[in-house]
Amino acid sequence: MRIRLQIGIFAMFMGIMLPLIGAMTGILYVRNADLAEKTANSAMDKSTESVVIGVRGLLEPIARTVELSAAFGRAQRDSLRRPDSWRPIFEALEQQPALYSLYYGFARNGEFLQMIRLPVGLGKFGQKGEAPPENARYVIRTIDDSTGLPADSLIYLSDWGAVVKVEQSATIQYDPRQRPWYKAAQDKDDLVNSGGYLFSGTGRPGLTLSQRMATDDKEVIGVFGADISLDALSQMVARQKVGERGQVFIVDEAGRLVGYPDTGKNVITENGKPAIVMAKDFDDPVVSAIIKRHAEGGGDRFRVRVGGATYVVSATTLPPELKSKWTIFAATDDEDFIGPIRRISLLILVIGSTIVLLSGVGVFAITRFLSRPIGQIIEETRLIRRLELDDPVRVKTPVAELVQLSDALDSMKSALRSFGVYVPKEVVRQIVQSGSDSTLGGARQPTTIMFTDLAGFTKASEGLAPEEVLSRLSDYFDVMAAAIDVNQGAIDKYIGDAIMALWNAPSPDPHHQRNGCLAMLACSAVGLELNAVFAARGLPPVTTRMGLHTGMVVVGNVGSHKRMQYTALGPAVNLASRIEGLNKRFGTELLVSGDVEEAVRGEFLFRPFGPVVASGTSIPIPLFELLATSDTTDSLILARAQAWDAAFSAYGAGEWAEAVNGFEAFQRQWSDDGAAALFLGHCQSLRDGPPATSAEAVLRFDSK
Repeated sequence: MRIRLQIGIFAMFMGIMLPLIGAMTGILYVRNADLAEKTANSAMDKSTESVVIGVRGLLEPIARTVELSAAFGRAQRDSLRRPDSWRPIFEALEQQPALYSLYYGFARNGEFLQMIRLPVGLGKFGQKGEAPPENARYVIRTIDDSTGLPADSLIYLSDWGAVVKVEQSATIQYDPRQRPWYKAAQDKDDLVNSGGYLFSGTGRPGLTLSQRMATDDKEVIGVFGADISLDALSQMVARQKVGERGQVFIVDEAGRLVGYPDTGKNVITENGKPAIVMAKDFDDPVVSAIIKRHAEGGGDRFRVRVGGATYVVSATTLPPELKSKWTIFAATDDEDFIGPIRRISLLILVIGSTIVLLSGVGVFAITRFLSRPIGQIIEETRLIRRLELDDPVRVKTPVAELVQLSDALDSMKSALRSFGVYVPKEVVRQIVQSGSDSTLGGARQPTTIMFTDLAGFTKASEGLAPEEVLSRLSDYFDVMAAAIDVNQGAIDKYIGDAIMALWNAPSPDPHHQRNGCLAMLACSAVGLELNAVFAARGLPPVTTRMGLHTGMVVVGNVGSHKRMQYTALGPAVNLASRIEGLNKRFGTELLVSGDVEEAVRGEFLFRPFGPVVASGTSIPIPLFELLATSDTTDSLILARAQAWDAAFSAYGAGEWAEAVNGFEAFQRQWSDDGAAALFLGHCQSLRDGPPATSAEAVLRFDSK
């Protein structure tokens, strides 16, 4: 079947571009949805952490107050009948707004002393069930027989010492020894947490922390208690925002809703009495659905669907030291985070489709005038299919209509490149880099090691003030460190005027041998520039000798548990140091091992020195001088390398007489070459001496 040219090209164009736009939009949506979910999880974790910190900040100071007050009551139990001894308890109540009351219950005769903070707007209070005096803020309640007859007294105060009203009743219906908080603490040494319940005096939720007071013989003196209003918890969770529709709430071990943003909703009337609502029965469908899903084994991170919305939920139990097995639930509607991404993705799809459609209309209109350059047009569409959008469209044709098509395709490429403008950017805020403590130990891994040394620096520094020596050394280290850093190296340590540097540790570097060689050349170059600066200041130049080796080492922390250092250890490290020291024997500056040369062969220009035995070692290693990168155009370096290869080839073949002639010829051209002088003397000894085996002919050095 044949089709019209313009229809065929239009269909092909749309068939390529629409899937591309759909794929790009889908990828953007999936990646940004994942980022949004991480943002939601982070927001929930931060809200939960804030609540845990808030609960800790609420309970721990009050727990210390209970412990101190119990100790005070144990030591001053007889003096607590005197009003002047009540002042510390009153001040503790006044300073901690979350406290509803503090009280002592004594084993002897059931005596009772209580300090109460009157809630604002309280309707009735006291034995008569009447409204408290208008300006009363505190109440002191005592049950004792200090007047000769047992009495239950209420002293209303506007402040300490400012008595507003006194009520007294000879009928005593309250015995602290029969109360749950007393019974729970009288047989325990530790602090006791009652869990959530409603205070009888206010009808508001709270809990009690109580602790036994006993003699050294474990005889119970009484119990000290502190009533804590849980309204502070509700205010705390109300301040936590997880998205626009998210919420945070707290459930105790019995399943009761002890913390909810709306402080009036978690108390209900049950059988004619007020009670804290069970979270599973709460009239907020989100809360009840979350509790049900958690009870079914949802774990500490799950999703729940409520009324067409999906909530992401985290459940966190309070730390054991807070003595409350409460669970903090943080929930967020994923629409708060995924919704904007979904809308932006749709916008990208609409804009992209519009651009493609408009461009397609232009293509359809001008394809009627196509001729031979159609192959070029097809090739450009293939580039678009592969998302190769960097280069402009180049179609050579005298046909004006094809030029317009070329321009349309070029505009299309630009439009696709512009999609990045519409990509949403979500900012994720971070917690708690957990980190781990540093420990001694390391791991084996291939590493490239470089040692440097300043030739004659000690002698050159003679006569200089210490400050000048330090300044000069600092200038030197600055330029060397920069050259190493720009080539992916890490300085392990400074050793006097020497440097030890590593590649592939601590950061991975797949090209560590190559980067080590580039760093050596860079250090040599900046060293020459620094010498020009020194010369302008009237200072002598410095020469840096460097040695490079690569091999398996152990990298990690060494030292003591109190002080440790990250470094590399192993024979390869020692050999790199030995190689650096051989520069003095060869009169060179840049020496590398055969392992380095083999790893970067073809990328750099080297001068071979054959196998040598460095001081402190017994195994010969191939040694090379690094001259330049392989693409160097320096004629002097190239000529020197070529002349050396001619002389060294005879040395490598064991032709000692020919090698002597070659090195003599090399010296005539480069008389200051220390390596040539060394090999010339060595070859003369081998030529004039008895025949030597290949092992005996190896250069050996007994000292650095």
